[in-house]
Amino acid sequence: MDSRIIAISIFALLIGIRSFRKKRSTPPGPAGLPLIGNMLDLPRRESWQVYLDWSERYDSDILTMKVPGAQFFILNSANVIQDLLVKRSNIYSNRYVDALRTDMLFRIQTSWLIPFMNNTEKWREHRRLFRREFDTVDASVVNKAHELQAARRLLRRLLTSVDHEGELRLAAVDAILSITYGISPKYLNHPFIKAPEDLNTIFADVARGGYTVDVFPLLRHLPTWFPGAKFHKTAQTGTTLANILLMGPYAQVKTEMAKGTAVSSVASRFLSAVQDGTISEIEQDVLRNVCGNAYLGGADTTVCALYNFVIAMALYPEVQKKAQKSLDTLLEGNRLPDFNDFSDLPYLSAVVNEVLRWHPVTPFAIYHVSTEDDIYKGYHIPKGAMMIPNTWAILHDEAIFGPDTHRFIPERFVKADGSVKLNLSELELAFGFGRRACPGRLMARDTLWIMAASLLTAYTITDPCDMDGSVLTADSQLEYTNAMVR
Repeated sequence: MDSRIIAISIFALLIGIRSFRKKRSTPPGPAGLPLIGNMLDLPRRESWQVYLDWSERYDSDILTMKVPGAQFFILNSANVIQDLLVKRSNIYSNRYVDALRTDMLFRIQTSWLIPFMNNTEKWREHRRLFRREFDTVDASVVNKAHELQAARRLLRRLLTSVDHEGELRLAAVDAILSITYGISPKYLNHPFIKAPEDLNTIFADVARGGYTVDVFPLLRHLPTWFPGAKFHKTAQTGTTLANILLMGPYAQVKTEMAKGTAVSSVASRFLSAVQDGTISEIEQDVLRNVCGNAYLGGADTTVCALYNFVIAMALYPEVQKKAQKSLDTLLEGNRLPDFNDFSDLPYLSAVVNEVLRWHPVTPFAIYHVSTEDDIYKGYHIPKGAMMIPNTWAILHDEAIFGPDTHRFIPERFVKADGSVKLNLSELELAFGFGRRACPGRLMARDTLWIMAASLLTAYTITDPCDMDGSVLTADSQLEYTNAMVR
C-alpha cells in the first residue's frame, strides 16, 4: 500500500478518535488506575468535604469517578443539581439499587422502601399517599398534636434521667411512632426503637460498600458455613428487622383497634377506612408500606437533628440565651410553648433552619441514576451513571448562605426587620432534590421546632465535653460518623 495512503488513513483515524473523545468528554476527576479505576481514590473519611476540595482542585462543580461496573458524577453546586436533578428530573429520578446490583438490599427484601424504588407508577403511588398523610397542611395540623405530646414527655423524663442522649433518641422515635401508629414507647430497649436503628446500620454498611458480595455477586452462592460468608447471616438479620419494622407496629394497631383502645394515628385512620370498605386491597398494602417508610426514615434522621441542636446550643451559648429570651418574653414563665407560638418566635425558627444547614444529617442525598444518555455543559453522562448530590457542599456555599458557613449563625436567616426568612428554597436542599425530595420534610421540621422550643423553655444546655472530658468550644473540631445518616 502506498505510504501516503497509510499516512492519510492514520491521520483520519486520529482525527476520528479525537472527535469521538471530544464528543464523549467527561468532567474532571482523579485519573484512576487500569481495571480498578478510582477504587483507591474513594475517601475514607468526610467524603463530602474531600469532594468539595476536589472541586477547587479541578475547577469544576461536577466531577467524575469510575469503579468496576459503575461511573459516578459528583454534583457540588446548587446550580448543577437544579439543572440536572430538577429540570431534567424525567431522566434523573431512578435509584441506584438496580445499577449497583446491590445483592444485600434485595436479600433483605427492601421492595417496600420508597427511597430505593425506581421512578415507576408504584413509586408515584407510594409518594402520593405519603405526602397526603405526612406533608400537607391538613396532615400537619393532626400530626402536630402528637409531636407536641412527645416533646412534653421528653421534658418530664429529663427531670430524673441521666442518659440525656438516650432520652433524645427515645423522643425522636416517640414522635414518629405516635404520629404513624399512635404508639408511645417508654424505654430505649423497646423493639420498635431497636429495629430501625439496627436496620439503618446495615443499610449504612451497604452504602459504604461493606459487603464483598455486592462487588462479586457470584459469592452469593457460597454456603452459609463458608469463611467470609457472613453476609448470609446479616441478610437474614436484616430481613427479620425489616419485617418487625413493617409489620410489628401495624399489627399492634390492628389489635388495639379490635379492643377499642387504639389512639388516633395515620395507621388507625386508614385501618378504619379498610373496615368501612372505602379503600382497595392494593391501597391497603401501599398505606402499610407508607407507614413503615415514615417510621424508618423519621426515627434516625430526627434524632441526629436533635443531637445537632443540643451541641449547637452548648457550643454557642449566646445563641441559646437569645432564643431563650424570646421564649421567656412571649411565655412569661406561665406555660410551655406550642405550635400556636410559631409566628411569634422568628429567632427560634432561624435557629432550627441553621441546625438543618450547619451539620446536615444526610451529607449526600441518596444517589440518583440516569435512565438515558445525556449531555451537560459538553460532558457526556451515560445511561446508568450514578449522580451523587453533595448536600453538605451546597449548604456550606458562602455564595448562598454568607460567610463563615462552618459556624452556627442563625442570623443568616433573619431579615433586617427581625423576621425570619421563611421562603427558603435553598434550605429545602437539605431534604433532597427534584422528584426524589423527602416527602416528610414538613413533619421533620415541625418535630425539630417543637422539641427545640420545649427544651429551651425548660432547660439550659451547658458544659459540652469531648469523650475525654475536655471542654468543647465553638472552635473545636467535631467528628461525625462517615455514613448515610451522619
